[in-house]
Amino acid sequence: MITECHNRPQSPGVNSNVATKAVEFIHSDEFESTTETQLVDDSVELYAVEEQQPGSFDPDHVAGSILSALQQSRLLTFEGEQLLFKRLNFLRFRASALQAGLHPTRPSKKKLREIERLLADAHDVRTELATSNLRLVASIAGKLAISGEEFDEFVAEGNSILLYAIDKFDYSRGFRFSTYATHAVQRHLYRVIDRRRKRAGRENARDPEHLLNVVGREADPDEITESEVSEAATAIMSRMDNLLTDREQYIVRGRFGLDGSGEGKTFAVLADQLGLSKERVRQLLQQSLEKLGEVAQPFAATFAPG
Repeated sequence: MITECHNRPQSPGVNSNVATKAVEFIHSDEFESTTETQLVDDSVELYAVEEQQPGSFDPDHVAGSILSALQQSRLLTFEGEQLLFKRLNFLRFRASALQAGLHPTRPSKKKLREIERLLADAHDVRTELATSNLRLVASIAGKLAISGEEFDEFVAEGNSILLYAIDKFDYSRGFRFSTYATHAVQRHLYRVIDRRRKRAGRENARDPEHLLNVVGREADPDEITESEVSEAATAIMSRMDNLLTDREQYIVRGRFGLDGSGEGKTFAVLADQLGLSKERVRQLLQQSLEKLGEVAQPFAATFAPG
C-alpha cells in the first residue's frame, strides 16, 4: 500500500516512473500563489516543549528498534503540524504540476530531476510527521496487545495506517492530526484482532474450504464495519454490569442502540424518558464511558455524541 518511510528515495535515472506515476496530494487554493521558500518558516516552533522524555514503555517488552524510535519521537505543536502538512502537500502539488508539463516522449531531464527532488523532500516531511506520531501508535498498540510479540506486530500495523492517514489528512480543516490518526489506527487494529479471532475459529474447526476463502484487504480509515461495532460493543457490555449504575447503563444502552432497538436514541429522547436535562444526560454518558475505561474508547470514537 505505502512504502516504508525510513529510507529516503534514491535519485532515479531518466527512465524513472516519476514521469508517469500520479502524485497524490491534498489541494489548497493557496498553492497557486505560494513559493517553496515561504514554507520554511523559522519563526514557527515545530516541536512542543516537554518537561520529560517518554519513559512509559518497558524496554523488556519493546523491541530495541521500536524503543529507540520512541525515544527520538518529539511531539509537534499545532502550528508546526500545520506547516509540515502544508509543505508536504505543496511539494507534491509542484511535482504534479511539473509532471503534467513534461513532453510525452522526450521529457526534460532537468524537469525530471526537479520532480525527483520535490518528491524526495516531500518524503522527508512525511517521515518527520510519522516520527512525531510514533508514540501515539505505540500507546494504542499497548492498550490492545496482550504480549510483547503482539505489541511489536500492532506497532508495525499501526505505522502503515499512520502513513496512509498522513497522505489523506486535510490539514486545512483546522483539526489536530492526532484525532484523525487515533481513529484510523484503532479501527485498523480492531480489524486485525477480529480477523485473527475469525481465523483461529476456522483453524480450530479444521475447515480447509473456509480457509481458502480468507482474503485480506487494504484498510480505509474512513470506513466503519459491523465487526468493529460488534467487537467494541461486546467489550463494553462485558464490563457494564459491574461498573455502571442502573441509570448509567440505561443511558449507554439507549444512546448506542444496545437496548434491543438497534437504533441509538437522541439525548432529547433519553432526557425525556429519565426526567433529566439533555446536558445532564450528556454528562452521565461521558461519566459512564470514563468508568468503562480504555476498552470503551474505540466505541466512543465511532459513535461520538453529536
